[in-house]
Amino acid sequence: MTAGTSAGQRTTAPSTDAYRLDLDGLRGVAIALVVIFHVFVGRVSGGVDVFLLLSGYFFLGSQLRYASRPDASLNPWWPLWRVIRRLVPALAVVLTATVLAVLLVTRQLITPELARQVTASIGYVLNWELIGQDAAYAAASVDASPLQHLWSMSVQGQFYVFAIGFGLVLTWLARTRDLSADDLRRIAGPALIAVTVVSFLWAARHGLVGTPGSYYSSFSRAWELTLGGVLALYQHKLRLPRWSAPLGVALIALTGVVVSETFVFPGPVALLPVSGAVLVILSGRRNAASRALTSPFSLWLGNIAYSLYLWHWPLLIVLTALTGREKPPVVLGIAVIAASLLLADLTFRHVESPLRQHRRRPTVTDHPVDEARASLDEIPGRARALGGIGISALVAGLLTVQPGYAALADNAADESLDPDHYPGAMAQFGADSPHAPARPEPAVAAGIFPAPGRDSCLVFLDEPTNLYPAELGGDEDCIYGDTTAERTVVIAGGSHAEPWTEPLDVLGREHGFRVVPFLRQECPIVLGAHYGVSPECETWAEGAVEHIIELDPDVVVSTSTRPLELAGLGPDIVPLGYEEFWAELDRNEITFLGLRDNPWTLNGDLEPADANYCLLDLGPDSVDECATRREFVYADADPAEGVLSGYEFATAVDTSDWFCGPVLCPPVIGNITVYRDQNHISNAFATSTAPLLWERLEPLLTGHTTRPENSVASRR
Repeated sequence: MTAGTSAGQRTTAPSTDAYRLDLDGLRGVAIALVVIFHVFVGRVSGGVDVFLLLSGYFFLGSQLRYASRPDASLNPWWPLWRVIRRLVPALAVVLTATVLAVLLVTRQLITPELARQVTASIGYVLNWELIGQDAAYAAASVDASPLQHLWSMSVQGQFYVFAIGFGLVLTWLARTRDLSADDLRRIAGPALIAVTVVSFLWAARHGLVGTPGSYYSSFSRAWELTLGGVLALYQHKLRLPRWSAPLGVALIALTGVVVSETFVFPGPVALLPVSGAVLVILSGRRNAASRALTSPFSLWLGNIAYSLYLWHWPLLIVLTALTGREKPPVVLGIAVIAASLLLADLTFRHVESPLRQHRRRPTVTDHPVDEARASLDEIPGRARALGGIGISALVAGLLTVQPGYAALADNAADESLDPDHYPGAMAQFGADSPHAPARPEPAVAAGIFPAPGRDSCLVFLDEPTNLYPAELGGDEDCIYGDTTAERTVVIAGGSHAEPWTEPLDVLGREHGFRVVPFLRQECPIVLGAHYGVSPECETWAEGAVEHIIELDPDVVVSTSTRPLELAGLGPDIVPLGYEEFWAELDRNEITFLGLRDNPWTLNGDLEPADANYCLLDLGPDSVDECATRREFVYADADPAEGVLSGYEFATAVDTSDWFCGPVLCPPVIGNITVYRDQNHISNAFATSTAPLLWERLEPLLTGHTTRPENSVASRR
């Protein structure tokens, strides 16, 4: 160990010139660039990368300076409490305002994903939640989440916890090993440099353009933050000429202009704005650029930067949705910026600043609890306490959003719909449909999943390719209908086959057959050459067919068509790989019932569009306006009919009239909301088709394959 001073003689780490007010101004400029590019350009600017670097510079620098103090405390609560008081109040206010705005004026933004994002935001894990949701960072539009920008706050919060832990380790080493500030620098510096290099290499592993997962990942972003800590440690040895600062500001400003691809960040291209910030830091504060950054306006921007970042995006998305525009127009963008600046200033003055921890971080000789109690005898102290109680109440309320949405969805899923008022698909065949509000409500339909998904009987994308929850029908937890019946119906395929479990479950309990699911997310059953499913799906499908043949069911039910275009644009076709599955069943004398796939919803521009959002946006009387034209999704005749008619044990069911009239495929039929999302049907509507499905299934189960005359399904 190198020689050092005694504990009583240790000195703190050498200071930089003074507190860098110009870097506060730079932080404001960086966030201003973020706002401008979000609002007017529709892409990222590199400003967040600068913001993260400065966060690392200030926060890690403060932790390292504190660690070298001879009276530093090892209590982790105080730095964590300081961070909570700095970050949570403004976040809670903005999140609460956003949730209320969505509930009151833009219900089309309500989704189960958004409900989970609220919880993840207040828990500072939104970046990981977005990765789990496979959410790409979208430009401002009615389809973007009003909370997606908070991923960076989550990365920052996670880093603060790491930095506090790192600082406490250094504090412990200084106390137990009698280390000086220089000793701590020799330990901390190489460690931070190593993390920076490893994280940067990880961020760059995909080359110049990365992935959404890399964009949000704390591991990919860590280098920007730890590089700030490295600069805080070594800036006194790395001085650059004064002209470097204006060059650095120019690099930051130009990033959003010359870089158009979002997912180049935080890889090598992120060096452009980050290098600009490094140049500003290392050129000191005595230059023209730094003087401009300490102007009153720049410092004001720096003060409100955090709140400005919080406010601008939800305002932009909510107002865009409220005006019914697909993209925000310029006038709306100007209004958003003005409102964001005003709200940010008010939030800084009345939330951030009053509730922030202004006193220095406590040392072992301080008594912060006693001082806090004493402050309650004065009006400012009482006001802060009341403010803290208010923020705590907001946080508690926010934590109820996700379970509250789940409860609404569960209640809607359990709601028994009277067929006299909610005939659903039967309204297409003459059943009376009196005026009644659509059920389930379009706002909660997306949160109601078919039974196999709820019961872990649907195999998800990341699960093994040899997983079959209903192994040969032996696991009663994944058997539906009459679980004790001898007759067996298999429902097989991907998520588009899954909703048909609902009417089959009802029919099985009524008519005495069990329903065995062989379902995997995004995995229709294909054999041989196919249209391009994943290798995992291909392997799983081969195993599923083996299991089905061994089970020897009375009937196998699945979807028989798919849209020509991946986004749902028709006409519908029989994809390559489907027929070989049917042929294999036929060779084994297993009866197959092929259901023509439901239409996928499109807007007037033939782009994918969730009809429920349209209903929420335009109102319940806008069914026709939110409908998809039949000609855009369906061929004139069921394309599976000609194929399946060539097999002895196969039957095709043209379901198109279940979903569509002669011209339109509406999102509400017989007072039942048809869709769960853009391309999956709701449980309630699927269940309403039970009489239609039974007409086609009954002859197959009883051995009579002739279609009944004058059946309901043939009356059109």
